Amino acid sequence: MKSVHLVCSPELILLLSRTLENEGYVISGKHSTLHSFISGFSSKEVDPSSIVIMEGGAGLGTPVRSADIIGFMTLIRKYLKATRLIVQLDPALQTDIEFIRAMVNMNIHDLQFTTEFRGDDLLNWIREKKTTRDYYSILGKKKGLFSFRGSSASNTPIPTVEEPVSAPARQVESLTRPQSASGPKSNATAAGGSVPSRPRPPARTEPPAISDAAIRERLEQMIPQEVPAASAVGGRILGGHVPLVIGICGVGGEEDVGAAAFLLAASLADLGWKPLVCGDDRPEISSLEQIVFDGEKEDSSSNMFEYEGVTFYRRGYSWDISELLASNFTHIILWVDIHHERKGISGLELWWNSQIPMMVGNGAMWKYELLKEKLNTLNPFERKRCRLLLENGHQEVLQMLKKDFVEIQATLIPVHQDPLYPDKTAVEWVMRLLSIQKKLFRKQTLLWGIAGAVLFVTLLLIGIGFSFVPESR
Repeated sequence: MKSVHLVCSPELILLLSRTLENEGYVISGKHSTLHSFISGFSSKEVDPSSIVIMEGGAGLGTPVRSADIIGFMTLIRKYLKATRLIVQLDPALQTDIEFIRAMVNMNIHDLQFTTEFRGDDLLNWIREKKTTRDYYSILGKKKGLFSFRGSSASNTPIPTVEEPVSAPARQVESLTRPQSASGPKSNATAAGGSVPSRPRPPARTEPPAISDAAIRERLEQMIPQEVPAASAVGGRILGGHVPLVIGICGVGGEEDVGAAAFLLAASLADLGWKPLVCGDDRPEISSLEQIVFDGEKEDSSSNMFEYEGVTFYRRGYSWDISELLASNFTHIILWVDIHHERKGISGLELWWNSQIPMMVGNGAMWKYELLKEKLNTLNPFERKRCRLLLENGHQEVLQMLKKDFVEIQATLIPVHQDPLYPDKTAVEWVMRLLSIQKKLFRKQTLLWGIAGAVLFVTLLLIGIGFSFVPESR
C-alpha cells in the first residue's frame, strides 16, 4: 500500500485526502507550506519513501517566481534525493524552458501545469510516471514555440545520408541511445584500427557517508525564515544566482574531451569567473590531484581541489547535480561520456539537460564521413541545441558541416599549447562561444583595491596632520 505526503493549502489537503484514501492510499503527512515541509525534515515528519504531491507555490506570495520554486526544490532534493515529487504549477511556467530544465536536472519530472485538482487527474498523475524523455521535445525548441502536449522529438524524421557504393556497411553508434556493454564496438575498432584497452585504475575507498543527523543539521541552517515578501526567498536560498551548467562529451568517444573541458574552465577562470569541473573517474583529473595534494591520495578531508583558479571534483568522489546548483560556482562543466553507463542519472541525460550541451568531434577531413553519420543520429531539434567543437579541424570541414547541417552550431577549437594555460586567442574564443564578458571586479582584486584605498587615506591624513604641527624654534 503506497503512502502519499501532501504539501498544499488546508482546503486542498482536505479534498485530496478524501480522494486518495478512497482509492486505498495512506496519507503519511500533511504540510500547508513549503517552509514547514522542509522544517519537518529535522523532526522526521517526512517519510522519504512516500510520494509527495505539492503545490509549487504553497505558502509563497503571488505572483510566484520560478526562482523561488527552484530554491525550495533544491533544498528538498538535498534530503529527499530519490523521493518522487509531483508538483502542480501555474500554467504560465510551461513556457519557461530554463525553469523546466532546472527541475528536470533535479530529477523532478512529474510537473503538472494546471490550477485545478480533479480526482481522476490526480490518480493519473500518480499512475503515469514521467521521465526525462517526456521533455525532449520541449527542451529542444526555442522558448514559446512548443506545445506541452506536442509530439515527441523522437518522431521527427531524420535526414538520410547516401553512402558511396564502395563504402562497406557499418553500424553507427547512436548519440541519443547509449550502447550496452554487449553492443557494437567503438568507432575506432569498426574503422579497422586496434585500440589497446587501458588498464583500470585501482578502486579508491569511498568517503564515509554523511549521517542523517548531519544532513538535517545542515538543512536547518539553510532554511530561510518565513517572510511576507516571497520575492526575497529565492535570493536567500540560491545566493542570487544559479550556475550555468555546461555538458561536454565526445561524438565518438575517442576525442580529447578533457582538453576542451580544461580549456573552457581555464578561460573562464582567466575572465574572473568561478568554474567547477566534474568528471567520472578521469585519469587527467587524478594527475592534477596528485600535484595539488602532493601524493596524499587518501586525503578524505575534501572532495574538491583547486588548480589555477579552477575547482575540480576529485576522482572517485560522487557528486549530485542538485547540490551543485545551490553552490556558489558560476559555471559547472559536466565532463560526461554518453556512450557508457554511469551510477545514478545517465551521462546522456546529464548532457542533454544541461543549459549548453557541447560535443567534441574530430574535424579531420578523412574522418568527415564518420562524423556526418554520427550527427545524423540526432534529430534537427537536438542538433540545433548542441554546439559542436572540432579538434584538429579546418575551415573546409567547417564549411561542409554548415552546408550539410544548416541548424548546427559548429566552431573550430583554437590551437593551444596547454589547455590549463590558455592564451589570449583561446580566451577570446571562449568569450564568443559562451557569449560572456570579462568579470569587471574579481574578489581578490577588489580586496587589494580596498586595502590600497585605506592605505592612501591613512597616508593622506598623516600628511595633513603634519602640516598643522607648529615648527620648533
